[in-house]
Amino acid sequence: MKKIQGISKGKWIRMRGQVRLVIPIFVIAIIFPFYFFGQNVTADLADWRNNAPRVFLDVLLLGQGPLVYHLKLSDKFGGMDVPEEQTLNNPVDISVDREGIVFVLDSKDNDIKVFQKNGAFIKKLGRGGSGPGEFQRPWTLEIIQGQLYVVDTGNGRVQILDKDGRYLKSYKMPLNYGQGLAFDSMGNIYVNTVGFRSKKIISFHDQRGNLVGEIGELEGQAFEYYDFTSIKAQIRKGQLPDSFKNELLLAVDREGNLWAVHRALNKVRKYSAKGELLSVLKIEAGEFKKIYQTYRKQNEEVENMPATYYSLSYVSDLAIDSKGNLYVLLNEPSQMIVYVFSKEGALKRKLLGVDDHITRICISDKNVFYALGYETHFIYKFLLNQE
Repeated sequence: MKKIQGISKGKWIRMRGQVRLVIPIFVIAIIFPFYFFGQNVTADLADWRNNAPRVFLDVLLLGQGPLVYHLKLSDKFGGMDVPEEQTLNNPVDISVDREGIVFVLDSKDNDIKVFQKNGAFIKKLGRGGSGPGEFQRPWTLEIIQGQLYVVDTGNGRVQILDKDGRYLKSYKMPLNYGQGLAFDSMGNIYVNTVGFRSKKIISFHDQRGNLVGEIGELEGQAFEYYDFTSIKAQIRKGQLPDSFKNELLLAVDREGNLWAVHRALNKVRKYSAKGELLSVLKIEAGEFKKIYQTYRKQNEEVENMPATYYSLSYVSDLAIDSKGNLYVLLNEPSQMIVYVFSKEGALKRKLLGVDDHITRICISDKNVFYALGYETHFIYKFLLNQE
């Protein structure tokens, strides 16, 4: 017989009887408290987790890593092999009404394509132009109180249509294509300033586009113009320009709270409806390293092209479900990856979806999860199993 952890054969034989006796006693000693007191221990542990300081609990969960769930595909529609009028040439946003009707904003076709909840095509709304109900490079679509709010960046305005595409009204507002913004439930709009000629990071506008106020501190300094030479030099040195640090994605929950996720930082801010900073969170995602390497490689390829550069963007889109959970879509071309935070800010889980470059996500009132495939032009549909 071989030595076991330095114990000789003779000594092992002498100890064997003792070990046989010790093992049952040891097992009883471990099981006994849980058998009689298990319910209380479990309850105490649950109570501790529920009442632990939130910051400590967040760090604990982030340190352990999030629970990983694989989204089960319920349905998909669209794609390339469809009639021309149904083709999504450059889908930039998606919204779903209470009946499950899906509205997809197409920035290249300058229209809104409408689908039944089973994926059947219904019709197109709008067309290219500058008149009522016409668009030029639209960027954002939101359904508010049964009406379609379209950010028509090429025409410098916000248009409001009914769900049949009939023009209702519009107001002037100089918004940029790709700019972070979000509507609240009343049609007011939050806009990411990026620090461009503003000392705050978010501006708040009423239903007519009038500036009401500004909130949020900048990362770094405000700036009066984009200095492309300086920006490219900072990228070359591995530095992050201040304008990159202040690029945000925005989303408003049902309670009116504003979520602001930094695209180039692992930071999330939550503001109250009054503009008060409620919390600051961090996203610890292993995928960020790969995204950063891609960003550096892209900028190396355009090094000799003046005034041309790629911004750093770890995240692509946000969504909020009916319980107030925040869904953060990573900028990962090869697979759909979403980090989910509770409304209190705790990291809940990591969702893995289809192998496609997902650029936009949307969650309906009935917690049906939709995702837009950038290259395949598919609309994917998942059913969420909420906790």
